[in-house]
Amino acid sequence: MRRAILVVLLLLGVWYAYGTETLFLGPTHLRVSEEGEFSWVAPQPKKETFDNFWAYRYYPIEKKLTGLGVKVAVADSGISSHPEFNGKHIAGQDFTLSGSLADVKNHGTGVAGIIGARGVRFTGVAPSASILVYKIDDGSRLIGPQAAANAVNDILSYNEKNPSDKISVLNLSYGVSGGGYVALTNAINRAHDSGVVIVSPAGNYGFPGVFYPANLSTVIAVSALGADGKTLYPNSAYGAEVDFIAPGDRVYTASSDGDYTLMSGTSAAAGFVSAAAALAVEGLQKKLGRYPTVEEVKNVLKQASSKIPGLPDIAQGNGLIDVKKLENMFADKK
Repeated sequence: MRRAILVVLLLLGVWYAYGTETLFLGPTHLRVSEEGEFSWVAPQPKKETFDNFWAYRYYPIEKKLTGLGVKVAVADSGISSHPEFNGKHIAGQDFTLSGSLADVKNHGTGVAGIIGARGVRFTGVAPSASILVYKIDDGSRLIGPQAAANAVNDILSYNEKNPSDKISVLNLSYGVSGGGYVALTNAINRAHDSGVVIVSPAGNYGFPGVFYPANLSTVIAVSALGADGKTLYPNSAYGAEVDFIAPGDRVYTASSDGDYTLMSGTSAAAGFVSAAAALAVEGLQKKLGRYPTVEEVKNVLKQASSKIPGLPDIAQGNGLIDVKKLENMFADKK
């Protein structure tokens, strides 16, 4: 019997030491037991499968609110053409010296995808919202607050000229630790008072202290939720100024090369809240017959939010916005 087993083993190209258990790490990856039985052995532990679409599972597939009729401005690194934006009328303005709206940083395109992707591979939270792009970052890492201030002032000017077709939400992907800028603060405060909901990332340094301008009372500050759905994304800033938390860890979205990518950080999280704000504006417009105030939008988002157990308030503010609950607030409104 032993001789027969040895012959079989030799034909297989492995060696068997009788009375011991030997692990063979050759191309066959066979384990040989003391009884001469064979079983396959993985050469290395199998990696856990990551759910690329985990972030979007918090948002309903069948949408009662889509952001229809709502204009969302994305002040970021621009935008690049992508199948997820085909058929969407995207306009904007460049406030850098780059001369175009093209996104070379692979940032603004991702945020815009989270807000309004049309559903080729994934659907944005507010797929029917109109997107206006305000390029304030040319990818050089030298974002000037003046560019951001100019963008906000341009939105104010646009709304004054188009009172029945206003920009209602601004996703302002700009933040610095400490300090501030008077011209930007003044522009933000005026935009807030005129009814523009401004959303900004809390910051990505992973320590207490929400970045400016997210730390302003006239801005909605967003921290980032980890992919486990239970913890704060490790690099997310936190503090008393945080209003909401949203997915910000390896979020599937559009990339500037026309493909797809996983985006992490509080900027991604801000995109989710900006989209939710667009849905709230849509619902409130139908209910009130007018553009809502920022406080009306924020109160609706608060009512639709739920705290994540175990996370302190400084990490999540009012919690994660439940869009299904938000939609149900306006379910009977035509």
